Amino acid sequence: MRILHLSFENFQDVPGLLSRSHASFGDKGCLVTMVRSRLGFPNGICLDYPFLNSAGLNSLSRMLGRHNVNVLETELKLKKKGENSIERLYFRGRDYAWLYKLNRAWRRFELDSFDIYHFDGDVPFIYGDRVLKKLKGKKLVTHFFGSELRKWGMNPFLRERADLRFTSELDHTKIDPSLFFVPIPYEAGNIMPRMRENKVLRVGHSPTRRTAKGTGDILEVVNRIQKHMNFEFLLIEGVSHNRCMELKATCDVGIDQIGNYAGTGYGRSGLEFLALGIPTITEIPDDYEKLLPGHPFVKATKKDFEEVLSTLLRDRHMRDEKRQRGIEWVREFPHPKRIISEIYKEYRRVGWIH
Repeated sequence: MRILHLSFENFQDVPGLLSRSHASFGDKGCLVTMVRSRLGFPNGICLDYPFLNSAGLNSLSRMLGRHNVNVLETELKLKKKGENSIERLYFRGRDYAWLYKLNRAWRRFELDSFDIYHFDGDVPFIYGDRVLKKLKGKKLVTHFFGSELRKWGMNPFLRERADLRFTSELDHTKIDPSLFFVPIPYEAGNIMPRMRENKVLRVGHSPTRRTAKGTGDILEVVNRIQKHMNFEFLLIEGVSHNRCMELKATCDVGIDQIGNYAGTGYGRSGLEFLALGIPTITEIPDDYEKLLPGHPFVKATKKDFEEVLSTLLRDRHMRDEKRQRGIEWVREFPHPKRIISEIYKEYRRVGWIH
């Protein structure tokens, strides 16, 4: 089979990993992106949609409140994209701007010739159903990552047409319990973990968006602890992925997120810390534990984060134990072959394969 994965951007190489993993089942995966990766990950077939990440569109997005992705867990609910007239107007205008580029790529790369279409981010090339009508009879999948479902809701046209619905975000299962959870895929086997600690311990934090990761809360606590404990703090942001990994590899403790401002649990940043052999603090609500069996994260909340970080910095045995467990877990649980196997089980359940 030939499977197309469409994503706004190959963010953190998650859609890229999924598309490449189909090869383990003898199938051909193809990555298509709307905009080039800002962190240097492969772009696959890049549609180069106009205006994306431009100053003008960013200003319009701010006016519509689209830059604020924070949604508290108590506010989670199922919504449909384009519920209000201003939003629909924005989406339709964007569709017309994108269609010219899409039509050229459609013919050149025969984008209608695939067997299965994974819309990694719930955008079926455009907001409206014009493209979906061209894919009549095709097998369609929607897969949610990040804040799209949490903040803006489901694409109403794709919700009606998609045969399978996945999510890689823990809290999305509360928004729509029918979503099938598959963890974020991550390939840790080719990363060399650090085995020695710095003489002065270094704590690292690498937010893509500060407000989503609770960075303000983290900085406040770190500054307070540093008044009576000797350790370094490294805030990693605004650099390429390669440079980010180089800087992370100099740390002894990692912090993924605190506060559950824009999602729950962990992200790619936390997996990278674990793969590097770095014990990692993050906030995972108790009711999501069943989705992450045996995870090695050091759990903390906004209320007890100061105590948890202080304890981890003082306890060498705890750091060593979490380091070893983290390396073992991250090499197995989110491995791309395991994740794609879960997806193929769903293919089999709906009769796409035997």
